[in-house]
Amino acid sequence: MKKGFALLETLIVITFLIVSLLLLYGTFSNMLSNSKKNILYDNASNIYKAYYVKEYLNLGSLQDIETNDIREITCNEINISGCDTLLNELEIKKLYIANINLKEYDKEKYTSSLNNYLDTLSNNSNNKYRLILEFNNQDILAFASIEIGDIYE
Repeated sequence: MKKGFALLETLIVITFLIVSLLLLYGTFSNMLSNSKKNILYDNASNIYKAYYVKEYLNLGSLQDIETNDIREITCNEINISGCDTLLNELEIKKLYIANINLKEYDKEKYTSSLNNYLDTLSNNSNNKYRLILEFNNQDILAFASIEIGDIYE
């Protein structure tokens, strides 16, 4: 009688341990994927770079660039000397201007990594536009964005 009780008790303890380990695995796998996103999206140094690019480019001069969704901008459109040098020094691959209340856009026009980044952004703001920078650091794409207000003010 005691041997049967010990076997049942052992099975219950093993079941409890297995369930606990599965819950821990699920939690840690989510934490790991979130930490990978945090490394690639909006880290502090990239946000500072976005701020300085915004200030340097003086985006109020972009009167001819209008967008309802996302628009890639180049140094030729900005027409400021040293723009290419700045982007190369800061390891910026592409610049985008996006409507801040962006909900629906043509996802096929953009890379999957940019689409994933846009899905993480909040759409609640009083500003009208956002500057998005795509960084290329050793074949790893990272992103940062900063609100720029209405560029037509």
